Amino acid sequence: MSLLTSSIDLDTITPPAISNSQFPAHQVENLANLFLKAGDTVSPILVRKISPIAFEVLEGHFEYYAAIKAQEIDEQFTAIRAYVVPPDLESTILEQYQFLRSHSAPTPIPNPPQVNHETPPDLANIEEAIVNRLEQKLTAAIEKTIEDRISASLQVIMGQVTKQLDAHLTDFRQSLSLVPVHQVIDTKPQTIQAVAEFEPETISKTNKATKSKTTTKSTSKPSTKPKTESTKTAAKNKDIDNNDPKTTQVLNDFNTLNIADLENKLKQSAKANIKFARPIHEQRSQQLFTSIDDVVARVDKLGITTIKKIIATWLD
Repeated sequence: MSLLTSSIDLDTITPPAISNSQFPAHQVENLANLFLKAGDTVSPILVRKISPIAFEVLEGHFEYYAAIKAQEIDEQFTAIRAYVVPPDLESTILEQYQFLRSHSAPTPIPNPPQVNHETPPDLANIEEAIVNRLEQKLTAAIEKTIEDRISASLQVIMGQVTKQLDAHLTDFRQSLSLVPVHQVIDTKPQTIQAVAEFEPETISKTNKATKSKTTTKSTSKPSTKPKTESTKTAAKNKDIDNNDPKTTQVLNDFNTLNIADLENKLKQSAKANIKFARPIHEQRSQQLFTSIDDVVARVDKLGITTIKKIIATWLD
């Protein structure tokens, strides 16, 4: 029968009857540091299985206490390599182990105390103590894992929220810089302003026409032409409802869209209307348009008929 080594959890090994005071503290600590450097033990100890979850040290008490010291230094070190000795081979293996130790060690190693087999150990208490240690260890590991995962999740969530807030804040700033202030005011004052702009012009032209009639007959003829044109323009402008949501949308897009988007929108009414994109952009860069009439007045060669076609097809 061959012996196989196993990695035994230190918490499942009952404290030996031999006290650690029998071994020099500095030697125990030195061996513990060697265990930590190698990540494992080289020489396995001998243990017997006293219950399904408990073991007892037969030989290798010095190595056991060094492993316990290594666990105190680094909690990640939790196990020790050991031979689990079968009961029928226990005396033979112990004799072999002690023989090798007596010839390899210059100083005698204290023998383990003789176990009185007539008085069996209190396995219930041993198992309860081991279960408590394992439960405490498992609880600490679970709490640490949960804490690490919660911390990582919170960092991810905070990063996503921060990124979204930054994106919304950037969009909000852009919208504030592009939307004209007059659009948050009722559109009725725009109509009043448009009428006010045309009324002085009409009165002025009427006064000039009246004055020219009283002077000479030759000057009265050209004065009637501007009056007719002004009346005709005013009549055409009345066909555009500045309160219409569609008209308001066109005005807003004229003030905010870039040249490429303006061209795509303008060509819906007619491909030739693309030419108005750059003049619209240049004019609104100087001052935002206040109404559709303002667009017609400031954009060269953009007439009422054309702007009505643009409005009609803008949202198609």
